[in-house]
Amino acid sequence: MPRPQSSRVVDVLLAARRLVDDSRLPHPEHVVDLGSARAVLRAVWAEALASLTGGGTPSQELVSLLAETKALDEQLLLDQLAHQDRALQRVRSALGRLGEARTSTALLDTAASTACSMGFDRSIVSRVAGSLWIPERVHVERDPAWAEEILALGRTHPQNLDGRIVETEMVRRRTSLLVDEVQERPGVNKPIADASMSRSYCAAPIVVHGVVAGFVHVDCYYQQRNVDVLDRHLVTLYAQGLGQALSRTMVLDEMDQIRADVDRLARRVTDAREGDLGDGWWGHGENGRVTEGDPAAHAVATPQRSVVDGFLRSAPVDPSLTRREVEVLRLMATGDTNARIATRLVISEGTVKSHVKHILRKLGAANRAEAVSHWLRAEHDRAGRGASGPAGHR
Repeated sequence: MPRPQSSRVVDVLLAARRLVDDSRLPHPEHVVDLGSARAVLRAVWAEALASLTGGGTPSQELVSLLAETKALDEQLLLDQLAHQDRALQRVRSALGRLGEARTSTALLDTAASTACSMGFDRSIVSRVAGSLWIPERVHVERDPAWAEEILALGRTHPQNLDGRIVETEMVRRRTSLLVDEVQERPGVNKPIADASMSRSYCAAPIVVHGVVAGFVHVDCYYQQRNVDVLDRHLVTLYAQGLGQALSRTMVLDEMDQIRADVDRLARRVTDAREGDLGDGWWGHGENGRVTEGDPAAHAVATPQRSVVDGFLRSAPVDPSLTRREVEVLRLMATGDTNARIATRLVISEGTVKSHVKHILRKLGAANRAEAVSHWLRAEHDRAGRGASGPAGHR
């Protein structure tokens, strides 16, 4: 908040404290940003108006105070709208930078600092592994060493998303958070809270392929202000964009891996033509078995696995299934047990069993394997129909 505007609000507040019951007015130290300044002015307006209409002799000073309060609040409203517009422009710019990354590693390496470019002082980008919250990147404006300290503590003490910590709600409900009074509040990441000395923060989930893959946390430590609802909206937009960017770079990563494997096979073909078959060219070690560590074994297994994983993630949603049922089905297709699915989605195992039962009924399947097979076969059929559509007719 500009200092001249802040000083004007404090002056109006001090004038009001001389004219009305100051016990019902906020303290000048509460004026820290545009939101709090407007809240102070609303309190001044209410008390001055109540005093003016309370039956006593009208005071010219009170009338002047009301006029000044109204004019100043209107100016702050315009400032607030301009601030919001600038903030949205920063979000657009940040999302544009995310779109420039060509690999997931490059994206994550810049995600934390890019989050701070939206007007925040510090940020943490984390991943969710099963039921654990693990920080991956930390950025602190002006203090890289502090960022490393926070990151080290976060990795040394990963938090279990078991309902006792507030971030669990981001996994359960896919909603952002605004957490204030961090140092006194139970349910926060205590090691990070202690190391960062944060007063308040916003956080939003990173959703990739329908699953919460991580979090973005931000605060305004150096600005000495609490984050507000606008900040929460900004980090929500940013986390959504980061999730979409990760979906894109994961595909690029898989394509790069397949391309590297094809290049490796091509080199082996070239070697074979030149008479250098090498050891285990056909992937056979002793007694005709594929040996662990054999490059041929890696060349064959890795593309198949990456293609299968990509297919499972890109398979379309069956219209008869709910969003949660699709999540459960996708995890079933990767071979996860009910217990593992419950851990990954932060729900009870009984709830998973209920979802599985509904999936089997809706797909007309007798068991889990048949349900997965039905789902993948339906995708294959859809792909076949697409290839033989009007453009494919001769």
